[in-house]
Amino acid sequence: MSNSKFNSVMRGYFSNLDTDVKRFIHSKFINSGMDYFNFMDTFLYNYGIISFNVVVNIDNNKHSSYIKFSDENIFNETGEITLAINVSDDTAEERLANKLVTLIHFSNYNDWIKQKTK
Repeated sequence: MSNSKFNSVMRGYFSNLDTDVKRFIHSKFINSGMDYFNFMDTFLYNYGIISFNVVVNIDNNKHSSYIKFSDENIFNETGEITLAINVSDDTAEERLANKLVTLIHFSNYNDWIKQKTK
């Protein structure tokens, strides 16, 4: 899976570095040498996202996406969120990326810095 739709949504979001949170995350991304999907998977783990992914149902070749949170996470979310079930790959990736964008957008820069030092 190429994660091209996910990466496209993230590129669009980070194309305008108009907040401290976006600048902070983007600076880490630039130094990572990864695409957005792999970077976010690794980076957000340190902030309480245990996993997120787009998975394929081999019976019907449709895709689902989800995010699973640890009990303590920067977004104050709980459990697991299913974002899409039995949709196209692009739709599952887009819903996943848009949810992460929303979570990041409404987060507080001071929480990122505070969590970083733990």
